[in-house]
Order: sequence, then C-alpha cells, then structure tokens
Amino acid sequence: MAKAKIERYNGEPAIVIDGKAFPPMTMLADDSTREYIKKLGDAGMRIFYISSAMRWNRPGNGDIPDGVTKTIDDIKNLIDIIPDAYVVLRLNVSPNTEWINAHPSEQLLFNDGSRERVICTSAGSEPVDGMVSFASLEWRKDGENALCDYYKEISESPYFDRVIGYFLCAGGTSEWYYPGEHRLHNSEKGTYADFSEPFRLEYAKYLREKYKTEQELRRVWNRPDATFDLPIIPSLDERKHIFDADRTICESFEKWESVSYTIGGKVDFEAKHETNVGVFLNARDYMHSADFFAAIHTATANTIVHFAKVLKRLNGDLLAGAFYGSYGCCDYYDSGSATGTLTLLESGVIDYLAAPGVYNNREPGGVVAQREMQDSFRIRDMIYICEDDSRTHRSLPLIQREAMALYTVNDSINTLKRDFARDICEDIQAWWFDMGARRGNEWYNDVDILALFKKQQKIGEFAYSLDRTKKNEIALIYDTESVHMVSDALNKLVLDFYRTSDIHRIGAPVDYYFHDDLSDPRMPDYKLYIMLNTYSLSDSEREAIHKKARKNHAAVLWLYAPGFVNHNAPDVQCIENIEKTVGMKVRIMDKTAFPWFWAEAHPALKYADKYRRYGFIDRDVHSNIWIKATEIPPAYMNPAFYIDDDNVTVLGKYCVDSKTAFAMRDDMGFVSVYCCTPALRSEIIASVAEYAGCHIYSTDQDILYANENFIAVHASTGGTKRIKFKKPCSPYEVYESRYYGRDVDFIEVEMYPGETKMWSLAGKM
Repeated sequence: MAKAKIERYNGEPAIVIDGKAFPPMTMLADDSTREYIKKLGDAGMRIFYISSAMRWNRPGNGDIPDGVTKTIDDIKNLIDIIPDAYVVLRLNVSPNTEWINAHPSEQLLFNDGSRERVICTSAGSEPVDGMVSFASLEWRKDGENALCDYYKEISESPYFDRVIGYFLCAGGTSEWYYPGEHRLHNSEKGTYADFSEPFRLEYAKYLREKYKTEQELRRVWNRPDATFDLPIIPSLDERKHIFDADRTICESFEKWESVSYTIGGKVDFEAKHETNVGVFLNARDYMHSADFFAAIHTATANTIVHFAKVLKRLNGDLLAGAFYGSYGCCDYYDSGSATGTLTLLESGVIDYLAAPGVYNNREPGGVVAQREMQDSFRIRDMIYICEDDSRTHRSLPLIQREAMALYTVNDSINTLKRDFARDICEDIQAWWFDMGARRGNEWYNDVDILALFKKQQKIGEFAYSLDRTKKNEIALIYDTESVHMVSDALNKLVLDFYRTSDIHRIGAPVDYYFHDDLSDPRMPDYKLYIMLNTYSLSDSEREAIHKKARKNHAAVLWLYAPGFVNHNAPDVQCIENIEKTVGMKVRIMDKTAFPWFWAEAHPALKYADKYRRYGFIDRDVHSNIWIKATEIPPAYMNPAFYIDDDNVTVLGKYCVDSKTAFAMRDDMGFVSVYCCTPALRSEIIASVAEYAGCHIYSTDQDILYANENFIAVHASTGGTKRIKFKKPCSPYEVYESRYYGRDVDFIEVEMYPGETKMWSLAGKM
C-alpha cells in the first residue's frame, strides 16, 4: 500500500508518496474518456482525483451502480490505462436526500419554524425538504458508520494500493457551503436561521471555548442575561451591517438628484442604525451577531474535522483534506465555509484545503487570485491546493470562452503557463479540472496543450529538485475574526477584489498569513507587513504585531481601521484603539466620505503619480463567469478616518479637504505607515516596499510571480518589460529553452498583451 504524507521536501511542504515528491500539476479524471486519460498519462500526469461516494449516499438502483462499486471500477479503469497512477478520492460524505428528509430535526430551522426546500447537489439532484445543518451530530454519527463500511470495502479491493488520500466533499457543489438563495436569511420573507437544535449545541460549544465563563460572555456581549446554553440568534435588524448599510448608501448616490421631486422619496447617506457603525457591526452591543456567524463557519469546519479523524484512525498513511476557506469569491456570512480555517489548520488531521481560484479577471493579462492565506498552511507543514478549472479556447458554452477572452490555442497556453507559474513560485499544489469532459469537449484535449503539460511536468520536477525555501520580503496579513464585523461589500473589496486588481501587480512576490501567525515562531520575518483587514485586535494581538515588526525594524502598512474593535479596551470601538495600533493621533468622520487622496512627494512614494487619485480600486474588476458590468461598488467609506498628528510624515492628503489620509512615523521600533483608506494601488505598495528594503523586480504593473529560482511575467499590456534581478544571474526561459543573458542584473523583453514568460534563475533544466 502506498504511504502518502505532506512533508518538507527541499525546504517546503510537498505531497510525498513512498519517499518521492510530486510537484504540480495533477488532474481530475471524472468523465474523461480512456483515450483522453492515456494522453494525460503520456503527458506525465500521475496523480488523479476521482469522485467517489459511499453506499450510504449512493446506494445504486438498477443500472446505476452503488458508490463503492463505481469507485472501484473508476480506479481500475484509470490503473488499466496508467498503471503507475495514484488516486485521491473526492469522497462525498453528505447524507442523501432520503436521510435528510427523514431527519427534519437535523435541518436548518428558521425563526418562523419553517424549513426551506433547496437543491443540495452533493445530496442529490432532487430538492430536499430542508438543508441539513453542518452542525448535525446525527449526520456525523451515521456518516461515520457509513464511512467505516466504505473504507473496509475500498481497502479490500486490489487497487487500493494506488489510493493516496481522500478529499472530503459535502454541501453545495461539494464545496461545504449552504446552497440556495435563502442561505441563512431571507429579507424578503423576513426569515432567518439557524434555530435548529444541532446548531444550538455547536454554538454553545463555540462560545464556551472562546469565552470560558458566562461572566466573560456577558461582558463582551454587553448582555447580562447571556448564557452558553441559549445563545442569541441575531435578528434581521441585527444583521443590517452585512448588506443594508451599503445598499442604503449606494441608493443615495443614485437618487440624490431626483429625490426632491419624488413623492415619498428620501435618501440616507449615513445609513444610521442602532446595530451598525457605518459598514461596521456595532461591536459594543451586538457582538453576538459576529459570534453567531463565526460559530456557523466553525460548525462546518468541525464536521470536516470529524470525518478526517475517522479516516486518520482507519489509516494514518493517507492524506485527508477538503474544500474550505473561500476568502475570495464567497458569501462571507451565509455560506458557512470561510472563517473556520484556523480550526482546520490546528486540528492535526487535515493535510490540505482547497478551492477554485477567484472567478474575476482571469482572461489574458489578468490573474487567477487565490482564496486562502496559503503560507499559514506552509508553516504548519500543510499545503493549499488550487482547483485550476482553467477554461480554454475549447470551452463550452460559448459564454465561458467569451468571458475568458480565450479565442486561440495561444491564448489558452499563455494563461495555462501563467497559472502554472503561480503554483511553482507561490509554492502551492494544484490540479487541472477539465469540466468540459462531462460535455464531451475536453478543454485540454489539444495537441499543443498536452505538449505544454508534458513540458510543465519536467519544469515541476526541476523546480522540486532545487532548494525551495521561500525568502519573500512582503507578507500580507488577514484577520478571520474581523470578517464578521464589517459589511459583505467591504469584505469583498479587501479580501477578494483587491487580490484580483493590485496585489499581483506590485512587482514583487508576497506571502499570505492570518495575523494569528505573527506570534508563531515558525513564521519567518519580513521587511514589510501589510495589514489588510485587521479591524479587530485584542491588546495581545496588537502587541504581537508590534513585537514581530520590531525584530528587524520592519515596516507595517496599516489599512483603513486597524484595531478599531478591541474588547480589552475601555471603549470597545473607538479611534483610541486605532491610535494605539498605528501610533498616530486619529480622528473619525462618522459619516459617508470618499477615499480619494493625492500622494505627496516623498522617497516612500517613489512610483506614485502626483496627478492620480489614490485610496480606492480603480482597475476594472469583472467576473469571468457571470456577465455583468463590474464587481466594484462605488468608492466610499463610512465611517471615515483621518490623521491629526504633527509628529508624522505626511504621505497623502484627502482631495476634498486636505486632511491627512496617509502618514508615516519611525520611532516605535518599526516603521508605522498608516493609510486611512481600505485599498492602495500597486505602485504605492511597491514604493513603500522598496522604501522598506524590499526588492522590486518590475514596475510595469504586469502580473508577476517569483521565488529564489524562477521569475514569471504575464503581460497585461504590450511593450518593453524591464526585469531587475536580486543579483546577477543567467535567466533561462523554460519554454523557449534559451538564455536571455549571462550574469546580468536586468533584462528588457518585448512582450505582447497576455503573453507569459517564465525564467529559471537556477540554470538550464
């Protein structure tokens, strides 16, 4: 039997099978013909994912085989074609429709006592009477028994020695989210969930683990009657910060001119309500709303952990992972599949998590941003896997090809090169997911694409033969707790759209972490830390950031409202909390304001344009799946902040009133750089990074990936690209098999829009 694990291989975690490391890429084999699978094998693919089910959730019927029989047949078919292939089973652990309908007490329960009919694809194609709660203990119990039966049969098959792991699936499209438009609340119907007994138990467990005593729970919630056993479910009014504040403000922007001659018309630019502070939750009095959603997401994570523990108990030599952690391209509240990532990372039974890349700006010249903080996995000797469901010129329906702007095989090859370069340079694992196979028009079944895959297998093997230790100088820091304290629109702006628009255009590689890792000795030191959404920080968490930055006098770039919420502070939600975090005197504008500011002339803003307005995302961010105008909402802030401190270096002033929006100080043991807006363009970040001593490879604002051994550029625009190396090298283009110079400090290369080039800095392969 094969033994698979995630272990350090030449410096970084890798899938290792019987001592051999396997680099990207791998492949999903579902619905593929034997001829196509053979071509993939000839191209060097050796790890394949196969969808699998238990008899419990696929009992079979007549000509339809049961889950176990089909799984064994599918493995056999693959091994017959590629005898040395390995298999990861994408195992459906969801209850089937009959089980869910027979267990109404295990379903989501709404405030009016109703349950919502919905189609959950992992349960079946027919609607269920109500969506099963991811907190269901009955599901876990019956699913565990079914899983043990499944494992016994699978392990006794003659092909089990090719199985290296399991990929746990449930919920909507197998990705552990609550499906359907209703999710956890429906404003039109006035209903909201979850009042089920399974979730009450899970919610109580979450609160006990977080607060330890009911006295502390009552203090933080500001509710003297709060209890663990009967925790408060937030009403629709207590969820207004999620959508209503942004909706009200945006409607006011649209209607301000016509309201005076509209009967009954009104606008509300400030979106005032007891339960929200602008786009923030009123954390002083309604912290139970944030805890409720955190518990919803943690419940999902706990169910995944439960099934992973069963598998590890049955066989510790197999990998276990799941879809989870969609911080980009996700419903951050009702999906239930994002903010419990740390529960999974600390469980000790999860080897990897996975998600598709973000579905924005994927066309040539764009980027497939990721949804997780993958370097938090890396320091724990785990891996993050991207589902590269990369469309090609062969994609159907045509809307996919049009939205991706993939018209020729050359377009396809350049984007496939781009995505592979990301995997190698950012050191994540990935698989190609050919969804076209189910329609009989395989996306990658093209002689040139298959030749590319074969070449990439060799590049991957070469990359893994080198010292893979990452030495990036910029760390992006995210906070999972803050996600439930701000609006859905602000979350998407910072956690999703920003990664699509600007992060990969800095001209330098970055690493991604949760702020919890800053106190972890396994986390490397960086020259620049960028605090993306650290809106909620305790005293100890704030000090951990300061302590980490002081180790090497690093720079910390704070965005918008760092530390605004602090339940250790005398005032839970106030500007004094921000002041202690950034070390500057700050003022609040308790109203809607615009983020636009002018950049000052300063060495820390070397690449800024004095004629450009900054402080917001001004690049086009659009979906490649759902055709609509744009994903980006209007640029505004509520609340807004400004810096009122004579002891700082001013870097930017608001366009409207010249108040300080961007400033720096360097007397705290680290360089504190605070920008009062939620986002900054890439050239501003590049400027601050270079000022902090980071190496900038390029200032052309193309998509760039790099590590110590490779650098790749995916051109967003045509023209001459200048790439400056950290030290003299002999860059070798891996697809052209030619050098672009010997012992050079930089190169200049002509590239057309959408072209990808990838150079080895470690010599010829």
